[in-house]
Amino acid sequence: TPTVTVTPVEKGTDYIIVRFNSYYADACAYVYAEGETLSKTVDQVFAEGTAVEGDKVDVKIEGLKPATAYTFIAAAKDELHSSACTPVTAITASDAPEANYPKKLNFEAFTRNFADGGVAKGYIAVADLKANSKLRFAPTHLDPAKTPTAAFAEFAGFGKGVPYVATNGGYFWDGASLSLCVSDGEVKSIATELAYPTVNGEQIVAYPVRAALGQMADGSFEATWVYCIDNKPYSFPSPLDNNELTETYMAAPPTASTAGAMLWEPQQAIGGGPMLVFKKKNVAMDYYYREIMHTGGTAGTSRQPRTAIGGTKDGKVMLVVCDGRGQNGSNGMTLSELADLFVEAGMDYAINLDGGGSSAIVGYDGQVCNAPSDGSQRSVPTVVVLSEVE
Repeated sequence: TPTVTVTPVEKGTDYIIVRFNSYYADACAYVYAEGETLSKTVDQVFAEGTAVEGDKVDVKIEGLKPATAYTFIAAAKDELHSSACTPVTAITASDAPEANYPKKLNFEAFTRNFADGGVAKGYIAVADLKANSKLRFAPTHLDPAKTPTAAFAEFAGFGKGVPYVATNGGYFWDGASLSLCVSDGEVKSIATELAYPTVNGEQIVAYPVRAALGQMADGSFEATWVYCIDNKPYSFPSPLDNNELTETYMAAPPTASTAGAMLWEPQQAIGGGPMLVFKKKNVAMDYYYREIMHTGGTAGTSRQPRTAIGGTKDGKVMLVVCDGRGQNGSNGMTLSELADLFVEAGMDYAINLDGGGSSAIVGYDGQVCNAPSDGSQRSVPTVVVLSEVE
């Protein structure tokens, strides 16, 4: 039996990158699944793969079926078609992250290459809550603030199902949430963010009306601009009369009598800003300055680590976390580049969440999948969880 070892390096929804280490020139290795030979002999593998060191080579095998068992087998060439092939390393469905997620909840890594040479890497989770009625979108408020992994570990005790994905949520300061969080119809934190832009060299207090994404009673998702009045979220048709570019700001917060104000009653909601996608259009920079995002350091026009969420009228929700600042070989994304992901995925709405060093995504096993730019997770007062109830 030839000496061939095979180690999984990276797994996606329809591909696996494996590292072959062969000490036998006449060995052949191939991928076996459901009675079909899908891959190549070792000679082909080593010719087409990416050399790592010595006789190790990384090979990307594409066109695989999610949640399917794949076994890597090594055998001498003359035994290729015989039953004497000896399995060396078996990589089963349980090793692939997507196989450990519920029906209609897809989780995968992504890489985006830009024309100027920039690279964005991260993770995308999409849940179809109408196709699988057991799935739940669960914005969660934490007091005190906790890391996403700690929140994930505690979530099962909240009686809202088994967690499978968790990301950081909205903005915060000194451990307290500055963004809207609604859980099961109850307002857990309010959107009364104060911003402190500078006008004529003097710092003033402003009242941002910022984007929030909510799941309504009928299961649909919608995004709107929100300000909380008397601890209740009100929806507005725009961010109203704030604009960092012109240095004009509302002198007082909006009220229930402000033109266009409507009481907003989502069952679940998370706030952040700015609006990224509105009615299927990329609007990332249309409202960036009007939501007073630049003052807070969102850096919308440069590539940064990002967290964002989108939804559709027919009950799909999409989470994106993108690494940046060189972590995981990723430059990050501008807000417009981030919005493009949601438009291409068919989202009706999307909003930006807290990014930078806060950006983190936890997978089914309770471990962080991305590489937070601080080198470790931040404690945050809100998280977004995708779970499944029994």
